[in-house]
Amino acid sequence: MAPSGAGEGWLTLLTPQHLRIARSVAQGATNREVARQLSISTRTVEYHLRNIFTQLGVRSRVALARVLEPEFLRSAPANSSADVSAACGASPLT
Repeated sequence: MAPSGAGEGWLTLLTPQHLRIARSVAQGATNREVARQLSISTRTVEYHLRNIFTQLGVRSRVALARVLEPEFLRSAPANSSADVSAACGASPLT
């Protein structure tokens, strides 16, 4: 997972661009989608992902999402179930 002994400071290992890419990938975006969002090439996304994986000691997008999960939980709104339902296109009443 995150580098040993890094605690919450492991995020400081990543540049702001790396963080944007890592967050998008952890939320399920493809390399092409990330490239479009950030106005960069897919090759640039691939390059940054390799660096992110190396810095964080992960080998997959799933592992990256697991490493970033605590950050997402801290920044999630109090009523996140309604937000998730809305993001999935489901009615919060269902």
